[in-house]
Amino acid sequence: MITTRVLAFEQSAGTFYLSSMSAEDLIKIYKVNRRSYNPITGSADGGIQRELSSKRVNDIAEYATSPDASFPTPIILALSEDTYQLDGDTLTIEESNTADVVDGQHRIEGIKKSGVAYRFSLPVVFLLEPTEEEKALLFATINGKQTTVPASVVYDLFDVAKTRSPQKTAHEIARALNSIDTSPWKYRLKMLGKKTKGSDESLSQGTFVKFLLPHISGNPTQDMKNIKEGKEPAQHNCIFNEYFRTEQDEIILKILINVFNSVKSTWLNEWNNPDQYVLSKTTGYSGVMRALPDLVAKGRLNSDLTQSFFDKVFLEAKNIMNAKGIELTSDDFFTSAKGEAQFRDIIKQALEAI
Repeated sequence: MITTRVLAFEQSAGTFYLSSMSAEDLIKIYKVNRRSYNPITGSADGGIQRELSSKRVNDIAEYATSPDASFPTPIILALSEDTYQLDGDTLTIEESNTADVVDGQHRIEGIKKSGVAYRFSLPVVFLLEPTEEEKALLFATINGKQTTVPASVVYDLFDVAKTRSPQKTAHEIARALNSIDTSPWKYRLKMLGKKTKGSDESLSQGTFVKFLLPHISGNPTQDMKNIKEGKEPAQHNCIFNEYFRTEQDEIILKILINVFNSVKSTWLNEWNNPDQYVLSKTTGYSGVMRALPDLVAKGRLNSDLTQSFFDKVFLEAKNIMNAKGIELTSDDFFTSAKGEAQFRDIIKQALEAI
């Protein structure tokens, strides 16, 4: 058993316990529950932690041996029932690797590998008996704005949440599109941001959600907060917002299937060859998503959001490109915001022509 003094502090999410522990003691109690993607079942399994980066671990290990090394940022650990005792300001923890790492796995692994763990006392914040949802949302909140964690991992963690949110809806739509037979994106999305060996995956889950989310909510974080508090999500001027607010996520899914099945059928060769063309990669996808408000608005005006309607638009867009002598390659569409905007503008020009 390891005993440490703690200082309790309150935040909106609940009570946290701050402590200072020797790195050697911390190494005795921690465990890491990592998340993995199963391409056969189309689901993500495991805990909340991303795959360990050996480069980051090695960099931290090397840094730890330097004379001025410091790690002032708290490690966050979760303790489940029956693995600890709290008596006043004294926390007693079992040593059998029972503390689940919520944030800080690379620091722990790096310090452990350095061989100089005895040099460090580390700030640690404990969560007592949190749910998987609470751990996932805390991790996503801490790391969501940082580039060190792939956006795909952050968005995938919203699957753990029990309550609705724009982020959870966007993730579930991405997962559905990656798995159902009628979807042009079946097995084409890199879930958790990592390509499955030997697959045709051409777009990351994070990129997919990034461009979908603004069409669902103008303020996803506030909407998530409102729903958790039992309030109605706010009304936003987004093409899919009303479907989200009325819990008709299946309509969002159907429209996206129609749109991208039309894209695929219009440029079948380009869609099936992502190594040569940008259509099913970030440039093509985001170009379509940037044009989506105009596409859906025109379809609603015609009371037609079927694939047949979108076929007319994209066929006209293809004709415009042919007239200009350009193809959906990186030579004609830069892999940047400029290329995305260029494709969007061609789609909008086609909309005006039909």
